[in-house]
Amino acid sequence: MQIAFSDSSNVDLEIDSTPLGDTYQKIYKHLSHVPIPFKPWDNPWYKKDYSFKEVVELLDMYAKKVGVVIDRDQCLQQNQIYLNYIHKVYEEYYDGSSSWLDFHEHIHICELYDRPISKYASIDYRHLAGPLIKPMRPDWINLAASKIKAGEVFTSWSELGKIPYDYWQNNEPDDIDRLCVLCKPWISMKPRILIALEDIDGLANVDVVNFEPWWNQRHQAWSQYWNWPNFTVEQMFSSVVFGRIPNYKLVVENLKNNILPTQIKIT
Repeated sequence: MQIAFSDSSNVDLEIDSTPLGDTYQKIYKHLSHVPIPFKPWDNPWYKKDYSFKEVVELLDMYAKKVGVVIDRDQCLQQNQIYLNYIHKVYEEYYDGSSSWLDFHEHIHICELYDRPISKYASIDYRHLAGPLIKPMRPDWINLAASKIKAGEVFTSWSELGKIPYDYWQNNEPDDIDRLCVLCKPWISMKPRILIALEDIDGLANVDVVNFEPWWNQRHQAWSQYWNWPNFTVEQMFSSVVFGRIPNYKLVVENLKNNILPTQIKIT
């Protein structure tokens, strides 16, 4: 397979001969006919072109498109409680449309604006991939690891909601019912390709020492709600590798120059 870019360049995408790799091969035979709906903010260098005020203005614009009125002053203050509130609005009214996804994704851009540029790029078909989403299988999850090498292609937790660590870090309400509804286990495999642009240690900046005592007090209730035996902090920040891009440095250069992926090609 190859990833085609907007300047007509291509990079080889090697898929492993594993059960998950074979599944991705089948999925992308279908999606190879669909242009990648790559959003400007899928580019890890997107926010370098915008001040935080401009990002909030974009959030306001996308909010208006779905009929939501936001308090820009609260957003400019990066008031996490308020950002949690508008995230809940998204959860309650999301109708599967791309406009709601644009709104949702800009909430997270505001939350993460001060963090370093992401170490991976995401190719996500979003609402176009619905029929191709598969139930996550235990033999796939068992291959998950927290360390990824530059150039590897992987998938990770991507549910509608938050992992428990983000729930805790974002100061969400200390409400076990809300926690159980919002925090889901890794129950679905979405046809989303993540490309490591440099080596990644998923646990590098995770505050395990302070999070684990909080999670240990709530884990049992969450497990009973989801009938899910375990969800450790290591699992929350682990990913499953299913391929690699030998010339990943071309992907880095393309994205830095705003040359974006347009299509997955079957070769």
